[in-house]
Amino acid sequence: MATDVAQRSTKLAHIHLGVDGGAEKFFVRLSRALAKRGVEQIAFIRHDRPWRDELAEHCTVRELKFSRSHLKRHFVRWGVSREIRDFGASTTLGWMSPASKWMPKPGPDMRTFLRLGDFPDGFHTYGNVQQLIGNTPEIIRQAVEMGWPAECAHMISNFVDPLPDNLQPVNRSEFNTPEDATVLIALGRFVQRKRFDLLIETLARIPDPVHAWLIGDGELMNDMKHLAKQLGVEARTHFLGWQKDPTPFLKASDILVCPADDEPLGNVVLEGWNAGLPVVATASPGPSWLIEHGKTGLLSSCGDAEGLAGSIRTVAAGPEAWESFRANVTDHQQQKHSADVICGHYADLLSLKLDSSAGTRT
Repeated sequence: MATDVAQRSTKLAHIHLGVDGGAEKFFVRLSRALAKRGVEQIAFIRHDRPWRDELAEHCTVRELKFSRSHLKRHFVRWGVSREIRDFGASTTLGWMSPASKWMPKPGPDMRTFLRLGDFPDGFHTYGNVQQLIGNTPEIIRQAVEMGWPAECAHMISNFVDPLPDNLQPVNRSEFNTPEDATVLIALGRFVQRKRFDLLIETLARIPDPVHAWLIGDGELMNDMKHLAKQLGVEARTHFLGWQKDPTPFLKASDILVCPADDEPLGNVVLEGWNAGLPVVATASPGPSWLIEHGKTGLLSSCGDAEGLAGSIRTVAAGPEAWESFRANVTDHQQQKHSADVICGHYADLLSLKLDSSAGTRT
């Protein structure tokens, strides 16, 4: 590869076609952290994304109308490539598989990476992708098992931003929740693999005053409401919808629960730790990698409502059960999931030169 490409630079291009979810939140978070460390960035996104203005605070934004037409796709990709060259970036980072269709052609003056936050489902659109980045070891393991070259697959995890000192929790009474209740909180889309049904079944095994706040939306929402009613926990199960900023809800909760069967990472685990919450989870790939059972949280078998209930009872028994974990969690986050650590990994892989004096400002 040409010498000038191998040299470290301060410009990066992104292609991101997502709507609004965990991957989008981390995209904005990472780009902001890189900007604070001196990296100039341009991002190509779909029109009218809800996080567009937040991204534009630190990144040049180009809103494009992407076409499914094979012929039109070439024109869009050529236009994107031209703007990236004019911007001066020699590295492009795509986000999730849909972005692979629009990546510029790699060459002496362009390196291309695709970041995955979920398990790959094939590489048929990856023709212009040189390197993969997964945010858990299991994503990388599956990609390599499917045929992606191991030397071109890299694992870099996520980080979350520290909560502001003046953050105020929501008022429980506004959500029909008693002040003396033990509040479980779970976040995500209402789809089968997230297993909100398991959490509702678990709640039915634990008596009042334990309540559950379910934050998210999706096609199984009505099914989950029906299940809560059927199991007699309708009054203790609160469906709070999708929240752009869930942190005030986390601050008002007592235990974060991740009941998923198939969770690639479980960014909610990091968010729970960040809010100072004890975390209990089922042992799906991401949480079982993040959590050291009995040291930074509690794990139970996937699909096991009684096991999950046992973890919740252990933590709910008293604050000392969580206090023994707290120092371990803090050390783990600082060593593995801080903004400085994660930005450093991206800088090394993408050959970006960071302003080392800016790290503490994230």
